Amino acid sequence: MFFYTRVKYSNIISFHFNIDFNILKEILSIGMPTMLQQVLISVGFIVIQTLVNGFGTDCIAAFISASRIDAFAELPSINLGQALITFVAQNYGAKKMDRIIKGGKGSLILGIIFSIITSIIIFIFPEFFISIFNKNSEVIFVGNQYLRIVSAFYIIFCLMQILNGLLLGYGKSFVPLIASITSFCMFQVPMAVLLSKTFLGYNGIWIAAPIGWTGGMLIRLCYFIKVSKKIKKGEK
Repeated sequence: MFFYTRVKYSNIISFHFNIDFNILKEILSIGMPTMLQQVLISVGFIVIQTLVNGFGTDCIAAFISASRIDAFAELPSINLGQALITFVAQNYGAKKMDRIIKGGKGSLILGIIFSIITSIIIFIFPEFFISIFNKNSEVIFVGNQYLRIVSAFYIIFCLMQILNGLLLGYGKSFVPLIASITSFCMFQVPMAVLLSKTFLGYNGIWIAAPIGWTGGMLIRLCYFIKVSKKIKKGEK
């Protein structure tokens, strides 16, 4: 009651509930593409899961187990890309382009080293990693194929994340967003549907992931080359 009587005669309510449509428009322009990305990717994951479900319980269990290992193996590349965003943004604002070049090269070298080591370990010992989550021989067999296929392309995934970090650090967020949607929804998911209907079976679903990474990496690479040329010329 005390709060009501104090606020009743003030202008706080009317002041705080005024809508600034310019700010609202800016919020929506930033938030809507991200929301669209999350919706489309969520739908894509449903399609992938549906395809996996069609191959039975062993394939489902293998997919879940191998996905956990895969997600863990991708963390170094993802974290390097995230770190680059802040590093590049700070140095780009300070006009220290030489530091951006050194940082980009260092991140790339470090990422490739991590990717090669991770790929070798997972490619040689997939049974060990799958058996951590499931001891079933059929599950281990299917999971082995998943890990051996995707682990061979961790370098591609690393390059994609490094390029993503550089572009976002430069403030170029739209193309990476489109690349994420395109690589997953227009490359990986359609290829998973097509390849899973061939003699490859469930392996077609696993092969589709590196195809999506490659598409996403190439889109970012082409745009990064274009952005780099503009920056060297002093354009934004």
